[in-house]
Amino acid sequence: MDDGVAELRMTRTAARANVRPMRHALRSFLEALELAPDTVDDVLTAVGEVLANAVEHAYVDGAAGSVEIHARAGQAILAVDVRDSGRYIERSERAGRGFGLRIARAIARSVEIDRSRGTQVHLSFDIDQRRRRIRAVK
Repeated sequence: MDDGVAELRMTRTAARANVRPMRHALRSFLEALELAPDTVDDVLTAVGEVLANAVEHAYVDGAAGSVEIHARAGQAILAVDVRDSGRYIERSERAGRGFGLRIARAIARSVEIDRSRGTQVHLSFDIDQRRRRIRAVK
């Protein structure tokens, strides 16, 4: 922790099998911040959708690559970046697919996408009013 900011950073191979452990590590980080359970669930849903997109769309023809999560929490804002170093692959629309970014945008305070070097999705969430209150037991 530095200057009141807690951070989590992890990088894994961009594979479906790694999405779940990354979400699990993020859950532990969010719970350590003592965020309300509904906030934890919202953040995990939004970030999980972005992670799944990175794994599915970043790398061409099964090329190996990585995906990174960098989460930072201050007093009022949680910022989460999901990065890959691949090249975004346009996929044809398929029925029942293509809702990931819409879900993330519906949950997060903001979602910004930078495709200048790989893809970085920056999500921010308001957290100051959602922190869980813990009372000392006497």
